[in-house]
Amino acid sequence: MNDNELLRYSRHIFLNEIDLDGQEKLQQATVMIIGCGGLGNACIPILAGAGIGHLILCDHDVIEYSNLQRQFAFTPKDIHHTKVDVIAHYLHQRNSDLNITPINAYINTELLEKYVPKCDVIVDCTDNSKTRHLINQAAVKYNIPLVSASVIQFSGQLAVFDSRLANSPCYACLFPELNTEDKSCSQNGVFSPLVHQIGAAQAAEVMKLIIGFGTSSAGKMVQFEGIDFSTYHLALEKNPHCPVCSSSNSLHSYFSK
Repeated sequence: MNDNELLRYSRHIFLNEIDLDGQEKLQQATVMIIGCGGLGNACIPILAGAGIGHLILCDHDVIEYSNLQRQFAFTPKDIHHTKVDVIAHYLHQRNSDLNITPINAYINTELLEKYVPKCDVIVDCTDNSKTRHLINQAAVKYNIPLVSASVIQFSGQLAVFDSRLANSPCYACLFPELNTEDKSCSQNGVFSPLVHQIGAAQAAEVMKLIIGFGTSSAGKMVQFEGIDFSTYHLALEKNPHCPVCSSSNSLHSYFSK
């Protein structure tokens, strides 16, 4: 770590739980963030600022005016440009040494097979059930921790699915069926501050997993209500009949049928 890096990350290095060793773990880590919308815009800059060594960003979408209410890496000049390329430029303006791989594509099994084995943590910032199941399946297959979150209206949820832990459930344990009625921000609205609170919490979970301090949210769902700031935890149990994580024979695709 050079002198500039020591200065940049000094406020983390001063923390006993992180120290120089923890900061070096962050710099050696690879994190894949899928979804560069509201949650991604909150989570990604924090991880970049924290010094994650390699950020893999995946999103197929372009920027619209309705995104500007909560996606602060974008400006009106960015309308109709791809989200991954704009946010990569935004981050490089703040730190030209960042190693960023932008992927402007729909997430699919081929992409996940290519990049997930290289990752230390996967972050799910997407907004549809089919994609979430695909990501979860890859995370289980390669034993990569998955930090998942969602926000709609005034409610936010956060969970860590860590298949390295014998008793940790996966996303499919909690949601065994595809949800054909996914709620979207465009149809239901979303409270902008809550998106940033939950996205920041995702970044914190990623850093705890990489460095190895604190207690992760594996095995529980954290529910946060932005309208009155109430928070509660729901204990999650592993489904012994889960088609994804219950046995090594269950790692076939949900969508092959």
